[in-house]
Amino acid sequence: MGKLKNLIFTGILLAAGLVRLWGLEWSPPSLNWDEAAIGYNAYSLWKTGKDEYGYFLPFSLRSFDDYKPPLYAYLTAPVVGIWGLTGANTRLVSALAGIISVIWIYKITKELTGEDGTALAAMALTAAAPWGIIFSRGAFEANLALALTLGGIFFLVCAEKKRGRFFPGILLFGLAAVSYHSAKIYLPLALVWVILRLGRESLHPKWILAMVLAAAPVFYTSMFGAGLSRLSTTSIMKIWQADRSIYNFAAAVTDRYFSYFSPANLFVRGSNEPNQSISGYAMYYPLEFILWAVGMATVFSKNARHNTFLKYWIVAAPIPAVITWSWFSPVRVLPLMAAFSVTGAIGAGRILGGIMNNSARMAAGAVMAGMLIIYAAGFFMTARFYVPYVEFGKWQWGFRETIQAIKSAVDKYDRVIWETPQAQPHIFTLFYSAYPPAVYHTQVKTDGSNKDFGKYEFRKIYWPTDRNMKNTLFIGSVYSLPENDLKRDGVEIISEIYDPQENLVYRIAGTGKQEIRQ
Repeated sequence: MGKLKNLIFTGILLAAGLVRLWGLEWSPPSLNWDEAAIGYNAYSLWKTGKDEYGYFLPFSLRSFDDYKPPLYAYLTAPVVGIWGLTGANTRLVSALAGIISVIWIYKITKELTGEDGTALAAMALTAAAPWGIIFSRGAFEANLALALTLGGIFFLVCAEKKRGRFFPGILLFGLAAVSYHSAKIYLPLALVWVILRLGRESLHPKWILAMVLAAAPVFYTSMFGAGLSRLSTTSIMKIWQADRSIYNFAAAVTDRYFSYFSPANLFVRGSNEPNQSISGYAMYYPLEFILWAVGMATVFSKNARHNTFLKYWIVAAPIPAVITWSWFSPVRVLPLMAAFSVTGAIGAGRILGGIMNNSARMAAGAVMAGMLIIYAAGFFMTARFYVPYVEFGKWQWGFRETIQAIKSAVDKYDRVIWETPQAQPHIFTLFYSAYPPAVYHTQVKTDGSNKDFGKYEFRKIYWPTDRNMKNTLFIGSVYSLPENDLKRDGVEIISEIYDPQENLVYRIAGTGKQEIRQ
């Protein structure tokens, strides 16, 4: 049985690695602006020890004035510094964190239930879950925070079972808090649990020191930096400020909390965020609903023999998302998604345990496993091939392709005018051109008033006026750079960028050093 367990464990882990690592550069089909910002800040940290704004070894990355926690960028710095600034390298930390999370889920479930079969089931459900694959294939800070949080949970569960100490768990929660904003809420929730379990022993200097060490970075950035700036823009208090109605505010909080337990959200709709979902899929497969429902009933039954920590985990996990204005945002509560994989495995064990005939039980288990494999294979093939061809519009597609097209031409022109409807175009240009950070530090406007730098200007193109600009490279739509007008003025069309469905996205044209004749 031991060899079979090891074989299954290895197979699940290899499958988890395959669906998280294969084709990272092309699926998702391009980086979003947060990924590009993380990658370029990591590149800048490696090259200069400073972030994109020139701050030396910062505790928070200013980025788009959302002051991102820095750990993901610091871990990514040697990756992009040594192997190159690419989308795949920027996403690698998240992909590896997703694989590590699968291992943690196995270990946590084994500690909670003492059952190898249930632990392997939880591992498989996590490895194959749409949420687990989606958030592992993008440079999501939340996915790194999840791996650290699950590590912290494992050590807390071990300490609960008298097979370990709380200390490493506390520190891992502290590291998670400098990985992602929502994890700052999980840190005090974990500390409350530790204090309750330790009782008076929590006043011992060693425990106080551990808690101070874990909380110090969050406290520092919150009190003396801008660690809470993100909360100020996403806080649910905006709803309160809108009408000052206690009833409406309480209803909004309650509605958001229970949205994370809604079967429709979990198994049918999924997230409304375009970068956090794939059409036709929710957070879990429909097959898992019955497993989840039976598992939840089992975990919260009066005679449940599972560790009370799992109940606390499930009840407390939605809190970081509840305090924001978003109604259903799974990225903010990935530890809850992981907890549901555990409950689904417990549900599967309960269902199979109710089948008395051994052959029938094995057949039922094989059917469950086969259906999960089919669902997961279909989802991965959709993510790998369908999304880059059909759903590329959900991502900031086109910057990589345009930078590649103009790379050999940029040095010939005095300026580059880039018209784009995408937000934060400067960060994509910095990323895909691997613009030297030391040079950018001398050009960046720290007051945030203008994102232009070097030769690059990001603005609307008005050809009747702009046609008079000498030695300028223009990147714009077919409407801003009409082919007939360009030919009339003798302007060279250098290249045209077509999307995967052969629609013309960008036209690239350059004026000469002489004025265009009127």
